[in-house]
Amino acid sequence: MKKFAVKGLIALAAAVALCMFFSGTIRTITTAKVKIVTAKTGKLEEQIRLTGTLVFPQTQEIGLDGLADDRSAVIRRVCVAKGRRIKAGDVLFEAEVAGLEAALEELNGTCASAQKELLELTRKNGELRLKRTEELWVEAYDALADAQERQLEAGTALRTAARLAGVALEDGRLPKDVRDEGLLASQQAADEADAAVAEAEKRFASANRLGISEDVVSTIEKTRELEKKIEDAQERMAELNVLREQAKAVCAPDDGYVLEINVKAGDSYGGQSAAMLLSAGGTRGVLRADVSSLTRKIEKGTQVTIGEEGAKTVTKKVTDTGIDEEGKAYIDIELTDKEITTLGGAASLMAAPIAMTASYRAQSSTTLLPVSAVRGTGDSRYVYVVTTEQNALGEQTMKVSRQDVKVLAEVGATASLETDLSRQRIAYMEDREISDGSEVMAYAE
Repeated sequence: MKKFAVKGLIALAAAVALCMFFSGTIRTITTAKVKIVTAKTGKLEEQIRLTGTLVFPQTQEIGLDGLADDRSAVIRRVCVAKGRRIKAGDVLFEAEVAGLEAALEELNGTCASAQKELLELTRKNGELRLKRTEELWVEAYDALADAQERQLEAGTALRTAARLAGVALEDGRLPKDVRDEGLLASQQAADEADAAVAEAEKRFASANRLGISEDVVSTIEKTRELEKKIEDAQERMAELNVLREQAKAVCAPDDGYVLEINVKAGDSYGGQSAAMLLSAGGTRGVLRADVSSLTRKIEKGTQVTIGEEGAKTVTKKVTDTGIDEEGKAYIDIELTDKEITTLGGAASLMAAPIAMTASYRAQSSTTLLPVSAVRGTGDSRYVYVVTTEQNALGEQTMKVSRQDVKVLAEVGATASLETDLSRQRIAYMEDREISDGSEVMAYAE
């Protein structure tokens, strides 16, 4: 009897073991297998593809200084090309001022004629020696003329300032209630000019009573007129001679780059517009990229790799951001002359955009998960959070619970979530359909 009982116990244990084995096997077969990832917190990173074009924010116009409105020049030779790097003193273009020789000949004739007339005036009047009374008259006359000229300038300045300020003058003066310091200063200057004229008029009246010969007055006026004509002619001749020399070789004032060329050999150039546009001295070019269509905001300091893989590249940081005249956002990356050369030269970078990649990194940390672990579409997104429970047999089992999440962005295989899921385990890549409350098992390693 005892032997029979032992055999029964052994059979029962074997049956229980066999049931447990088949139970585990059945559970293994019927339970969904999932991959489990632990949510982590970090800053989303993305490689953003852009294109940039070389521009120079600060420029200078080059023309032909001293070219009057009634005169033009003929471009003989253009010595540079767009995009060329230049040094201060390099010849940009050569020109010849039209009609300059004829103008110089005419001025030379005017000067010679005036000198001859002045010589004849001196011959007729001998060496003109003024009496002391005549000297006093001349001094008083000149002083009055100068004072009247300053009075006219001060009066005009006062009227201009008053009109700009919306103040009406009363008998040529500011109203008494005006307190504007600028207007009061203009009024004081006008008063001082009026006082100077009054004093000069007294001196002239006194000198005039002493009398002076009309012939002397006439001779003085004529002499001054001829001397002024000679001086003006000589000044104009000097200007034209300088213009002729400048036109022979118009040179770069600073080191830089040629950005625009608006003339060519044979053109008539009147000077109303720039013949060339250069980068301003002491400034650098920037690679400018349009970022108005991006949802990401690229800040100063963002690392950018310029150039295509397999070619020469330059790694820089964003140096500036802004909005252009069309209202489009842009980023600038400042380049040295050496870097411009490395990337193919200014002419190439100005003519066609070059590829570049910005290494974007979010400003704040968020929950990061594989995109495949986030389910749903649009605003209805969710994940399955894994929790561990103990069943009636004391076994550890895993179940999933649905949790709604808000997706901020998806970059490649990574999703950025606003919802905090720090250190929580997320189920995904299941081998069969699962739902809220489903029991799951991890794939075997």
